[in-house]
Amino acid sequence: MRPIPSITALYLLFAHCNNIMGSNAKVFGKLFSATVSLFIFIILLALPFYGLQKPLYAQSATITDSLQRALMQNPPDSVKVRLLNALAWEYRGVQMLRALEYGKQALELATALELEDDMINSYNFIGVSYRNMGSYAQAMSSYLKALELAEKTRNDKQIAYCYNNISNLYQKQKLYRPALENAMKALAAFERLSDKRGTAYSHLRIGEVYEKQQLNEQAVEHYQESLRLRKEIGDQEGLITPLINLATVYRQMGQDDRAFETYKQSLVIENELHHDKGLAGSLVGLGSLHLKRGDYQKAIIAAEESLTHSRKSSAIQEEIAALKLLTEAHSKKKDFAQAFYWQEAFIYLRDSLQNDETSSQIASLRSEYEAEKRAAEIMLLNKNRQMQNWLLSGAMAAIVAFAILTISLFRLNKQRRKANRELRWQNERTEEERRRSESLLLNILPAAIAERMKSGETTIAEYFDGATVLFADIVGFTTLASYLPPRELVGMLDSVFSDFDTLAEKYGLEKIKTIGDSYMVVSGVPQPRTDHVQRVALFALEAMLTMQKYTRIQNTTLTNADVADTGGISAQTPSETQTTAPLQLRIGIHTGSVIAGVIGKKKFAYDLWGDAVNVASRMEAHGMSGQIQVSEDVRKKLTDDGIQIHGVGQSQSRFRFEERGEIEVKGKGMMKTYFLHAA
Repeated sequence: MRPIPSITALYLLFAHCNNIMGSNAKVFGKLFSATVSLFIFIILLALPFYGLQKPLYAQSATITDSLQRALMQNPPDSVKVRLLNALAWEYRGVQMLRALEYGKQALELATALELEDDMINSYNFIGVSYRNMGSYAQAMSSYLKALELAEKTRNDKQIAYCYNNISNLYQKQKLYRPALENAMKALAAFERLSDKRGTAYSHLRIGEVYEKQQLNEQAVEHYQESLRLRKEIGDQEGLITPLINLATVYRQMGQDDRAFETYKQSLVIENELHHDKGLAGSLVGLGSLHLKRGDYQKAIIAAEESLTHSRKSSAIQEEIAALKLLTEAHSKKKDFAQAFYWQEAFIYLRDSLQNDETSSQIASLRSEYEAEKRAAEIMLLNKNRQMQNWLLSGAMAAIVAFAILTISLFRLNKQRRKANRELRWQNERTEEERRRSESLLLNILPAAIAERMKSGETTIAEYFDGATVLFADIVGFTTLASYLPPRELVGMLDSVFSDFDTLAEKYGLEKIKTIGDSYMVVSGVPQPRTDHVQRVALFALEAMLTMQKYTRIQNTTLTNADVADTGGISAQTPSETQTTAPLQLRIGIHTGSVIAGVIGKKKFAYDLWGDAVNVASRMEAHGMSGQIQVSEDVRKKLTDDGIQIHGVGQSQSRFRFEERGEIEVKGKGMMKTYFLHAA
């Protein structure tokens, strides 16, 4: 049978009429009345030929609606506490901020009424909300308060649940030993209470901890026990997670046939319950098995279905797994255009979840948007069913219902537009944060290195046969720092190094770091160059000229002479003598082979190692104020005339050298050095 004509379509019809009405309100009123009458007449004639629509969503949204309606009826305070706690639980994985607010309201009211059991529940629900948002320290604080109160009141069941929550939180943080210890405590407590549901949940958590440590046989044992207990108590939904986990472990153990059958069992239950998150996990698991067997088309179909369900349920990790599977399957199928398309989507989503805070914000945003959309559609279906019942009672009741529905739809459309605006704003904000993160990465790493790290490289270390390293030090800076105000001192150093940064960019050098008043650059790294020595030499000469533009630093000293014996008071006005000292550089340069790479896990740094670095440092340390000291290797590279420096507008560059003689260099012995001057 065909479905009843959509109420949404009728709403759009009247919205269109309203748009074209203009100032002809009376004409529209007559048109509206005639249309409604005609509509009712058609519906009454057509009712025998149409079936009733079925609800599209599970009971969770209906439960929250019922709880909110009960809360609005001003129940007694003790009942209100339980309603608030129930709402906190129902919203825990959908709208975390709302769940947290309900939990805090329940805790405040329960504390005022001294309802200790309800206070324990509130602390636990608040902890769950914080955990889902990635605020682990606040979650642990709430769980420990719940445990303390449960032990004080000797509430064994609440104690068991507290240990379970604490175990789950440790597992989230990959602290598997305390996670296992707390899960075992929870299991023992539930078994003493003969609580099969709690016991099943504890076995599930213990299995997950073992699985994370790749102790697959122990994980299988606990997953199977969790399944057995769930079946005993008839908890169909509770079978989904242990089935998926069990299939995953079978797959890791190479038992593909058992994994395949287990995934199929979970799919049957998930389809019956319309469990989108479970469907997403099972389908991506099945797809991985198809991929392993070489059935790439089935793998693609399973991954696409998983992607649909993961997005409906805001299951971010399942969505990432589905995108990765699509990339691999299309690549194996030699469909590289599609593989590249899905790889871009996979990388973008993976990079957007680099820290827990970003992950929680995205999941919360998508969940709240989907929850509002579900609530709106459920409201629409409820109104639709009510209208059908009213039509059977009589034409007048149908007109009233239709009018109410029209108003509701206008309001709903307004709310949807508002939600869409907020979603667009949040997406723009997320994109801006991503651009800002990329900009920060480029500020601390060379562009080529940053791109390689973004593509997934975790260890970057390279050998360069030809590179030139320069160290520059501001002479007398330590003395200068002893009497200049901090703001003026830092401002001066920032100005000098900013000029050096400009010169480094001009000559295509890579700034490595600054340490105090020292400045280090290199040429030939990470992009090899044939003219790396000439570029560094030109940089050094221009850096010396740059220092000349800075004003002389005035150093005022007070000389107290002829102090009279008057209780420590000077008999004469202290004389002031002015001395001036220009800012000068001491530069050292050496060329040779280096090793370059990235170090650090949270704060990255691109650095150099090798003989060329050490010798360049010694050239600077043993140099003279206002001079550029270079090694024999550098002099040989710069003795040719007519050198062209590509890309910086220099040609026929000439250099003059002043022999300094031999100096002793640590680890190298006596080395012949020169002072570099412009010709």
